[in-house]
Amino acid sequence: MSLIKMQNRKSPSFVRPGNSKGRVNRSGTAISLGNQTAEDMAVVENWRTSHAYLLNTFQATLRNKAKGKPIIVAQRLKRRPTILGKLQRYPQMKLARMHDIAGCRVIFDSVAALEDYRAKMHKARFKHIRKAEEQDRWNYLRSPKPSGYRGVHDVYEYRAKVGGGEPWNGLLLEIQYRTQVQHAWATAVEVAGLVTHNNPKFDQGSSEVLEFFKLSSEILARAYENSTSCYPGLTNSEVITRLDEANRKTHMLRLFKQIRIVQGQKEVQRKNTIMVLKPAISNGIEEIQLDIYTFNNIFSATEEYHKLEQDLGEKADVVLVKSDSMDSIQAAYQNYFGDTSEFTSLLADGQKTLKRSL
Repeated sequence: MSLIKMQNRKSPSFVRPGNSKGRVNRSGTAISLGNQTAEDMAVVENWRTSHAYLLNTFQATLRNKAKGKPIIVAQRLKRRPTILGKLQRYPQMKLARMHDIAGCRVIFDSVAALEDYRAKMHKARFKHIRKAEEQDRWNYLRSPKPSGYRGVHDVYEYRAKVGGGEPWNGLLLEIQYRTQVQHAWATAVEVAGLVTHNNPKFDQGSSEVLEFFKLSSEILARAYENSTSCYPGLTNSEVITRLDEANRKTHMLRLFKQIRIVQGQKEVQRKNTIMVLKPAISNGIEEIQLDIYTFNNIFSATEEYHKLEQDLGEKADVVLVKSDSMDSIQAAYQNYFGDTSEFTSLLADGQKTLKRSL
């Protein structure tokens, strides 16, 4: 069960990077080794929050190119606990080179629309540098992840024109391109991480749950996008049979159908929105509570975003969104609303499509 609270809250500027990349890397290394100091944590937090400026810049470009098209644009600053966890999982990683602290997501109705939009982004006339030597390193349509994740990522290095953005030069931002089918699968993965003891997004959890998502990705790829995912060698019959077995063991589809979809206010009067997702207890029953705050401008929203993250820490998931309506927010952040209905519907129809081919 979920709750929604709509609230209005009332700086002046974006946070600037306050340390050299060498200092940032040393703090990241200290965290990966477990011997960080309070100063190291402050360095990491400054580095993280300084990426908000990149999000504001890139999302404007992405939205302009999406005008008049059935394309959804969203942005996300990586949470502090997620950054710390990544450093601990990959102790050799240099924090200053972590390219997904700032992330924009663009969602399309087809692979063809995705590829056309991405090609136009590559031809865009701006000074930001796409990492050419790695331009298809993160093409998970061409080479899906073993987990079943599919999509395409581009990484850009920020380069400001003359006009005040120079302090952020050299910071990295990731753009994720997904179709609606791929996004529905990724949403289901995130919701599973919220409502179970598994975390398939990071390949953590029972083998049966991980197998369920691998096989469901395979079915969606074949049924809707004339492609394959992480099990290209299986026949359609084998994929269907193995998914049924995984579902019988995990009851994932039953769990998804039991999650209530939040029916909240459909109009957002202000374009800058913060969503806070946190566990709550009501009459002794566990709930997922979603608080929504709206703001007149990005500066007030950014200030409150940093305050909420500081106050709540790992007790909640906080995201800052720029959007024109609650409908577009709910489409881009389905996991915040517990909405896996699109995934379950696509999977059911996809199974029928593959069965007809047998």
